[in-house]
Amino acid sequence: MKILNTFGEFFAPEAKAMLETLGDVSYKEMTHSELLKVVSQYDILVVGILPMIDKEIMDAAANLKYIVIPANTLENIEVDYAKEKGIEVVSLWGEEEVLANITGTAELAFGLMIDIMRKTPWAFDDVKSYRWRREFFRGKNLFGKTLGIIGMGRLGTWMAKYASAFGMDILYYSPHTDSVDVPNCRKVELDELLAESDVISLHAHLNEETEQMLGAEQFKKMKNTAYLVNTARGKICDEDALLEALTNGDIAGYAADVLADEFHFDDTGLAHHPLIDYAKENQNVILVPHIGGMTVESRETTDVFVTKKLKGMLEK
Repeated sequence: MKILNTFGEFFAPEAKAMLETLGDVSYKEMTHSELLKVVSQYDILVVGILPMIDKEIMDAAANLKYIVIPANTLENIEVDYAKEKGIEVVSLWGEEEVLANITGTAELAFGLMIDIMRKTPWAFDDVKSYRWRREFFRGKNLFGKTLGIIGMGRLGTWMAKYASAFGMDILYYSPHTDSVDVPNCRKVELDELLAESDVISLHAHLNEETEQMLGAEQFKKMKNTAYLVNTARGKICDEDALLEALTNGDIAGYAADVLADEFHFDDTGLAHHPLIDYAKENQNVILVPHIGGMTVESRETTDVFVTKKLKGMLEK
């Protein structure tokens, strides 16, 4: 087997050692256009959220049998087309037992909530300029505030637990979850969550129902003192409407590790982006590069698990 690992050297050591028992492994970070030129040489691809594995890549991949991704969301892979081509996608989708204790994304969401409400990134920048101006960075408490969670699955439930420990009240909108065992937590309709929450955190999967579920109409329903945290997917928000809401003061701030078009950044780059340009000039937007799952512990668990899963499939 010829295997291309597009994580390059950033794959967990234990997983690398196991992968190398399965075939001839090349480690190289690649853009979509670079992968297109060489993909025909490989039987197995190991990928992260980049590059996009679309029809163009799969049509060029004459020998491809497996696409391996240590994640449970697969927006960067055209899964239905892979199935048509007889290519197996090896992922964490549906692997609830291993996912249960992967908490990195929820922890980042909670950290972003603290950072946006306490203005810590800008306070740190100020100190790096040798200033010590406490009154410039007066923030807000979490205690007594209301957190609205959209998507009360695994990560939403972790977020609710953290918020409960901080003395927050919790509302959630989640059509497929009836109840959760978390104090001070109740299910509501989306409009009530938007109107009553001091912070809203997104933890829904991206699908036809959730794509751009937060747009101009929804931002108008939020408190103008409320913050939005997004560690789910950029396309859940209408980013044009979000930028307008921020500019007009319809919401207080936004913190995210996702952008709607991020799956194309490897080829298009990041020379300009409206939200990034806004964040350069304003102290109410935090953007980080999709690092929710990028902890040592999370990556060790996920890389090793999908490699073991691939190994088991090859040995059948």
